[in-house]
Amino acid sequence: MKQRITLLLTILFVGVVAIAQQPRQRKGPEEFKKEYQQFIAKQAKLTAEEAAAFFPIYNECQEKKNKLNGQIWKLRRDTYNKELTEKDYQRILEEIAKLRIQIEELEKTYLPLYHKVISYKKIFEVQGAEARFHRELLKSVNHPNRNKKR
Repeated sequence: MKQRITLLLTILFVGVVAIAQQPRQRKGPEEFKKEYQQFIAKQAKLTAEEAAAFFPIYNECQEKKNKLNGQIWKLRRDTYNKELTEKDYQRILEEIAKLRIQIEELEKTYLPLYHKVISYKKIFEVQGAEARFHRELLKSVNHPNRNKKR
């Protein structure tokens, strides 16, 4: 009887260890987006109605910003393994600066659109929540085994 219990406990222990060592499943883009929006809504204390009105506008802005950021990364990637002159680097850096200014102008353009559905205070809180989310994301990537709450 003791051997059966020992065998059962050993099998159970090995199973638990095997499950614990499996790689974490990555979240799909929609699941990530949903978690991101829930985090922002909670941190900025958006009501369900405010969130429903705000996030379509916010997502539109984010898509435009992502396209501009994609152009920046393309410019940087296009320099890999190439012999470039100082003039080439100057041109690339000036183009990157222009794209970053476009991103900032886009943010400024969307402020009144956001304000139509939420207060400026909540817009400010959304921006803080974005920064906190990204900070937490980096922490979880750099230290995946740490507990999120200390």
